[in-house]
Amino acid sequence: MFEGGHRLRALEPADAAQLYGWENRPEDWWVGARLAPIAHEALLRYASTDTDPFAEGSVRLVLEAPDGTAVGAVDLYAIDARSGKAGVGILVDARRRGEGHGAAGLRLLTDYAAGHLGLRTLFAEVPAGHTASLALFRSAGFEDRGVWKAWVRNGTAFHDVHLLQWMPTAP
Repeated sequence: MFEGGHRLRALEPADAAQLYGWENRPEDWWVGARLAPIAHEALLRYASTDTDPFAEGSVRLVLEAPDGTAVGAVDLYAIDARSGKAGVGILVDARRRGEGHGAAGLRLLTDYAAGHLGLRTLFAEVPAGHTASLALFRSAGFEDRGVWKAWVRNGTAFHDVHLLQWMPTAP
């Protein structure tokens, strides 16, 4: 899976150290499902496991830049094979944001989800204050479907979340 030199690939055990740095940023936990740090050993086991997206209900792929360095990861979660839908998550290394990696990663992920997995729709839940993420998903063809009020908590504050949906265009 290539896009302008970017590619998505399976997790490898060697990725555990990079994942450890990305997953253990407390300032980002509130956006996803993490509530606590994750051990390097747990990430090593996760990266060493060959998973079936439909059996596991999720898949994480590493996003590589054209120079071959890992710059992020993309996730499909809550995969529903019967209805052909899944949630989307994307993480770009904080030091590499604003370089176009997120856009390439989303294009690759939507191609993989629709073309290889046969999914018919993807959704993303993006906090209202994440203007860069909202712009990224919208530019990738995700359309606004509504706002969930006070949906996620960060500390003592609750934040609205935009629900965005992507569907492949007809050939």
